[in-house]
Amino acid sequence: MDNNSNALSWMDAARIVLVGVLGAVVGLGLGNAIGTVGDLGPLDVTTRLTTGVGSTFDVGVAAVRLDTSGPVGLSITANDVRFSGPTDLADTLTSFGDVEAVAGSLLRATVIHLLGYASVGALIGLLLGLATHRPLLGRPTTTRRRRAAYAAVAWLAVGALATSVIGPSVSLASRSWTTVAGLSVEGQQVPNVQVAGSLLDEALQVLEENENFYQQLLVSAATAMAGIAEEDAERGLAAFVFESDLHCNLGMTRVISEVAAQSQASFVLSGGDITMSGTQLEALCTDVYLRRLAGTPLVLVLGNHDSAQTGADLELSRAGVMRGEPLDIAGLTLLGDSDPFRSQIGSPTTLRDGETAVEFTDRMAESACAVEPDVLVVHDPAHAVGAIEDECAPLVLSGHRHREEGPRVIGDTVTYTVDNSGGTGENTASYGPLATNSAVALFYYDPDTGEVVGYRTVQFGRDASTEVTDYRRLNAGQFTRGE
Repeated sequence: MDNNSNALSWMDAARIVLVGVLGAVVGLGLGNAIGTVGDLGPLDVTTRLTTGVGSTFDVGVAAVRLDTSGPVGLSITANDVRFSGPTDLADTLTSFGDVEAVAGSLLRATVIHLLGYASVGALIGLLLGLATHRPLLGRPTTTRRRRAAYAAVAWLAVGALATSVIGPSVSLASRSWTTVAGLSVEGQQVPNVQVAGSLLDEALQVLEENENFYQQLLVSAATAMAGIAEEDAERGLAAFVFESDLHCNLGMTRVISEVAAQSQASFVLSGGDITMSGTQLEALCTDVYLRRLAGTPLVLVLGNHDSAQTGADLELSRAGVMRGEPLDIAGLTLLGDSDPFRSQIGSPTTLRDGETAVEFTDRMAESACAVEPDVLVVHDPAHAVGAIEDECAPLVLSGHRHREEGPRVIGDTVTYTVDNSGGTGENTASYGPLATNSAVALFYYDPDTGEVVGYRTVQFGRDASTEVTDYRRLNAGQFTRGE
């Protein structure tokens, strides 16, 4: 009889499981109250789940709110905010041009964080439930003690949800939100966006000025490219566009895409640094770029500001990310690899994969001599010195320095570093009109022989002007495919 009195009935087991579930809710509430710390570009942010208010992004001077499907939303709060002007809010609105790109990885990190708290809470709840059905500290369990334990856990669960989810959600909903109808960011309609704060009118003006600038630059680029179309057609050569250091300037993606379309480029080649820090948020930049290229292939090496996530996102979208193996495209053999360094705004530069710059430089020289590509591409020109000295690649292209260098003939190799294609200045945001003049290069080649025979640059001014330089012939003998 004593053994049977200690046995759990199905009802007792159900109660214990219920206490475990309530414990999980308590853990969930505690974890949500603490929040999940992550990064969003250069910002440290804290994320929490909310209900009934969609997704919100608070940058201090203002907040943005978007309706999302389902009752659960994500509250993103910037920590240590230094934003102070309408450009910051305009940049925030731009970021929210793609809700999934902004919130996707943060939501996953938040859920994983909360599951950890919920698991601990569930374990504690189960242990408490078992303790109420066994003698504790020599005292026999009683129905009264069990009920007291159940009530305490239930109230804790309700309190945790109320203070960590329901309360903040009600607070967010009660803010003075202003609906922005018909907002278009970089050609994408942003539905149901609302803004709280005092900078709305100024921010919308910044957005309009940005849109007007790049539309004007797009028209001037199209006009300038039309002026060389007949000349290029008579030459009968294939072409590719070379750019570098775009740094997530969405406005320039439409201009570069126009140059590619007007020149009938076989592909666009990037010397890297498509992003500022390589965060998931910046998947918006690569998505917009690839969509605007409208089928023109994009091939690139990752720069020091691009992350492994950047490369994965690009490959998922069918861009060609060079990783140390030859890549054949449109009659040319390309060779390149990711920059050995990894840089993020606000953090020290580190080695990407443990390979030093010297080791990377030596490896690229060995690979170039083994492959004998038509074009060797590195982000930083300093990392091509070995290949140049060994004369194993006829053409070496690079970026990184934010200024044009070359073409320079060194032995049987021609080197060229393109100017800053994103037009971003030192310590300036990538959003907005050009901070500096920018440029891309057009290279012309024979797809049957892999012989690059000429080039010109397309230069973009801060006054939204475009200048196409004269075609310059390169010594064809120095650009012949290696035998």
